[in-house]
Amino acid sequence: MAVGRRIKKEVMDALESENWETEFEGLMEKHSMQALVAPLFASLCAPAVIVRWHGITCFGKVISRMVKEDTARARIVMRRIMWMLNEESGGCAWGVPEAMGEISAVNETMAAEYGKILLSYSHEDEEGPENFLEFPTLLRGAVWGVARLAQDRPQIAAQATKDMIRFLSYPDPVIQGSACWALGGLKAVESVKKLEALTDNDTVIDIYKDSSLQSVTVGRLAQEALDKISGN
Repeated sequence: MAVGRRIKKEVMDALESENWETEFEGLMEKHSMQALVAPLFASLCAPAVIVRWHGITCFGKVISRMVKEDTARARIVMRRIMWMLNEESGGCAWGVPEAMGEISAVNETMAAEYGKILLSYSHEDEEGPENFLEFPTLLRGAVWGVARLAQDRPQIAAQATKDMIRFLSYPDPVIQGSACWALGGLKAVESVKKLEALTDNDTVIDIYKDSSLQSVTVGRLAQEALDKISGN
């Protein structure tokens, strides 16, 4: 088996494992960060949803290590992510905005350089879409990316507050739920009335947070956001 295919198999096996974080940490000690990038991109298209999410978390781990070892290479990966979100790329971008959000959340350098670009993917300018991701699945990823960033770096994600409030009225419950999560992280007082209006929403969605895939109602996410805003 070729080296690249062997490493890809090792990565996929690790991400599928019950002890996935420990196993992936072992791969980070065994292989260079550069060698793990391609398998992680491949994991974003894995058939199992949880494997994709584990891959997104591990993207943050790998790029953070890469920033310490070779920041220029880390920037190349981020530019590849941006290219994949460009319509001209013609590529598959499933999981890509989420990976960008995770990387920006866990690494200060990448957040400072690419955080605003991440926010632009869920910002619809009055004069035109610019970077706005109109395709629903990608927009879900972009909003989740902002929400993830808001948990660790609210000072950067705060620029998206108005967008997240707007998404509370969006017809997609997954986007609504992610926006609730974002606004809780931002402690956005100005969103309280709209969040209160959602607390009785019993639509169940799957959302990945705290390194686990959770099935919760939009109403519960709205209440959690309100609790964070009030300091409870």
